[in-house]
Amino acid sequence: MGARTLPDKTVLQSRRDKELRAALQAERDVQFALKKIEELSSGYGFVARRSLLTGALRLTRSMAPEVADSLAVCREILGFTAPVEVYVRPEPVFNAGAIRNPGGGPHIIVLSSRLLEVFTPEELRFVIGHEMGHMAFDHFGIPMPATAAVEDMAGQMVSRYNALRLYWWCRSAEITADRVGLVCAGDPIAAASGFFKLASGMSSPRIQADLEAYATQVESLASAPEARSKPRHDDDTLDAFSTHPYSPLRVRAVVAFSKSKTYRSITGQGNDGLSDDDVEAIIDRDLSLMEPGYLEEKNDESALMRRMLYCAGLSVAAANGQVDDSEMRALRTLLGSDETWGPVNVDAARAELEQKWNAALQVPFARRAQLVQHLTIIAAADGNVDQWELGEMGRIAWHLQVDPSVIEQTLAAAAHPMD
Repeated sequence: MGARTLPDKTVLQSRRDKELRAALQAERDVQFALKKIEELSSGYGFVARRSLLTGALRLTRSMAPEVADSLAVCREILGFTAPVEVYVRPEPVFNAGAIRNPGGGPHIIVLSSRLLEVFTPEELRFVIGHEMGHMAFDHFGIPMPATAAVEDMAGQMVSRYNALRLYWWCRSAEITADRVGLVCAGDPIAAASGFFKLASGMSSPRIQADLEAYATQVESLASAPEARSKPRHDDDTLDAFSTHPYSPLRVRAVVAFSKSKTYRSITGQGNDGLSDDDVEAIIDRDLSLMEPGYLEEKNDESALMRRMLYCAGLSVAAANGQVDDSEMRALRTLLGSDETWGPVNVDAARAELEQKWNAALQVPFARRAQLVQHLTIIAAADGNVDQWELGEMGRIAWHLQVDPSVIEQTLAAAAHPMD
């Protein structure tokens, strides 16, 4: 496609990205957290760039003309004039990320060597466009997850409510970046195949990327297990505390945007298609699957599910014979409840859990699936999910009539991110 500078790049910005960003930056606790992060990071210079210069390869046009061409196309479309350097790291997985230089130097895109070896030029433009989307909309302005987690002597600086909103904003920002990638690629199929490769780690021509078919996995989130098989992506990556949406959610958002009046007009395909309101409604509905739900609501059903999460979380944490402090911190972060600070009695929690199965089965499936996904956050908090924890999560999922495959899908999604 011939690159044309967009007269207004904000037409690519998701509504939630724009609205939540503005609302969060007005919050005093977020402002204090950002100031604290600035204080902690000042004086160190651009450590990331120095590290890359010594441990990665900075690409030039003569080394990688396709990368240079992809970067030029994306820069032209966005009207992005700030300097950008591209590095390749020797990694056997598909991965990409972006770094902003806090000192005013070049922005940086980092690609894995495996990605460069097998991605087509169109797929490469999608990936580079995604990273440049983060740059163009300054998503680095609220560093995440650091802003949600930074502490002072009194503890976490950002309220739990705003922490949840920060993660919600992150997921919305990924939607914006994906739209930029789509416009830079100029081809929804390239976006689909790029997602497939990132999600599966496979590049065999026998695996045909079907954008529409992959997007329908979203339905599994609300009716069967949540279909998540993306790079930590889609989501870091878990539920309300994930910075990335699930892969199928991102794909469906790309599908919807590719059918919008905005996209069709930008790419010279006409002025018909879905309205912006229709597209945003699809995204809001899908992203709601990752919202905290019962963790925040105040009613009997939510109280039951929070208590179930407490008992099930303890049971999973203790499955290997000991409860790690990091697992208890994860449980406290999820629940934000005083009850998680009391004495830990695993046997009592397990006995209570057995008494609540029937009551829990009266709760909508989506809530039960969400609880199972939250258990993976607790199990993974110490950096390792062992066979005992997997077995206990599977047992709990079975009692809740949730397909245990949701556990594997959720953990897989947390493992391979595209930033």
